[in-house]
Amino acid sequence: MKLKNVTFLNNDMKFETRDFSIKNNTISFDLDDGDKEILMDCKDYLVLPGLFNAHFHSYSPLTKGLMQEMALQDWCNDSEQGKIQQILFDYLENEISERDFGYIAQKSYIDMVKNGVTFVSDSDPQSPQKLSDVMNEIGIRGMVDTYEEIGSYNNKTEGNILFGTHLLEEEDMTNDELLNLKKVKDKYNAIMMTHCLENEWRLNIVKSKFGKSSIELYNEMDLLDDKTVLFHGVYMSEEDIELVAKHKSSVVHCPLSNLDTGAGVADVNAMLEKGVNVCLGTDYAHTNVWELMRLTYYLLKINNPVNKYSAEEIFRMATVNGARAYKLQDEIGQIKDGYKADLIFIKKDDSDLEPLLNKEKFSTYLYNLLFYSKADSVQHVMIDGKWIMKDRKLETVDEEKVVSRYNQIADGFLHYLKERAY
Repeated sequence: MKLKNVTFLNNDMKFETRDFSIKNNTISFDLDDGDKEILMDCKDYLVLPGLFNAHFHSYSPLTKGLMQEMALQDWCNDSEQGKIQQILFDYLENEISERDFGYIAQKSYIDMVKNGVTFVSDSDPQSPQKLSDVMNEIGIRGMVDTYEEIGSYNNKTEGNILFGTHLLEEEDMTNDELLNLKKVKDKYNAIMMTHCLENEWRLNIVKSKFGKSSIELYNEMDLLDDKTVLFHGVYMSEEDIELVAKHKSSVVHCPLSNLDTGAGVADVNAMLEKGVNVCLGTDYAHTNVWELMRLTYYLLKINNPVNKYSAEEIFRMATVNGARAYKLQDEIGQIKDGYKADLIFIKKDDSDLEPLLNKEKFSTYLYNLLFYSKADSVQHVMIDGKWIMKDRKLETVDEEKVVSRYNQIADGFLHYLKERAY
């Protein structure tokens, strides 16, 4: 396929216009006029690399509202809200089939694709294989956290799905478990990820047990390197951040969920100043990556000079930084010669996106795209050179069927809840 008149976001986070083609699922700027390729005129679109959701829990949209204004450590407590939460988890674990669990995940992935997400890292221990299967049905790229099942998945790929394993959360840390983790790391050398210093409760747990932070413990056990992906990091100290930077580990910033649970706000400014690779994740219940990007921008403006951070930094976190976290920076995350064709197409003629004056330094399409794009701004999505969505219609799965089954599963929970006198 040859793409003509493409206004695309380049490596410098600037828009440029030129032609390129897609050959063997990769981008090529080496054009041969003699090629008889399918021609697509892209003059009406802004073309961006696919966006990354670098941390997500596939079942979580089913919990919308149930965790409202409740700290993480209070989930499933003896309050009415907590009891309903526990019933939901029982329902998910014991009452629905693996295929239905796949429909829940697929509904989330479809929502993300429609927002321009082409890669998702999913952390759910129930069924790594089912997550891989339903990701591949849609065609989205992904990283699946296999937890204790890494021995069955290490160095394995299924379609565009990769597999990693899990570090320990603070409440699960013991000396023996840390030693076991070290053995897993030495044996498999897989990408290892975890919720890290997410809130003060988790910080206090590890401090009371060991007198040091989980980052310090990971460092002592040689568990920090460029294959370490840490979710949240809200309570990382300056010393923790320096260790993460030193070992080239990545942090997934999840401000939507952190504010939902009262965890606070990670010091992303300090992380970026120290050279930490920071990417973005919705984490829990959210699938709209544009909301995530906008919130990230505004939080970086707190107690910083107004001109310190720009839309360019936010798009780096949502693209190339996500690719780097999962060791894919030489394949995806940029529109670049030889890279995989993971592309999203946004209508250029939307009046809210068109700058009144188009100036490189202060009035730009990229800024307007960050703040004024709408739910339906992403028109087409291509992953690995294949159309996944055209004109906002999924090409690979029956969206109506997935949504219908998802709604049936949600209704099933309400019946399950009623049976338990709620």
